[in-house]
Amino acid sequence: MDPKLGLYLAYLVVTVALTVWVARTLFRNGQVFLKDALADEELAASVNKLLVVGFYLLNLGYVALAMKTTETVTDATGAVENLVTKLGIVMLALGAIHFFNIFVLTRFRKRIQKQHLAQLVPPHLPPGRPQHPAATAAYQPPQQGPRPPVQPQIQLQPPL
Repeated sequence: MDPKLGLYLAYLVVTVALTVWVARTLFRNGQVFLKDALADEELAASVNKLLVVGFYLLNLGYVALAMKTTETVTDATGAVENLVTKLGIVMLALGAIHFFNIFVLTRFRKRIQKQHLAQLVPPHLPPGRPQHPAATAAYQPPQQGPRPPVQPQIQLQPPL
């Protein structure tokens, strides 16, 4: 068999298997993260499925485009070296896409949590300091009236 053909077949087998494994792992473990980020189980499941479809399309498309090599492959050693280089590039692309997704979802999650926190915190309390509803119901902010005059403080002089 031609070493270049062997390289292509090995590349396709390994990259497709790697893409499927990563997509399944992200789908299974990302569900919990999306439930928390989106605060809606049905929406989280739907978004998770859409992310997996996009992941497959993006990665398998990249794998297909990156398959061709311009190097001359004449022996098994050259084929393996070329294969390893291509696999490394695909794995770096998979990792970059994964971290980009996590970055976007984390920002989205923080925005959702801020909105939920704003609904929980009464307007007269500083953000990030929710209290028990009974305590906030009994709390009355101080009346804004004239301030009492400030008494000058006596300064003691040190003994000579």
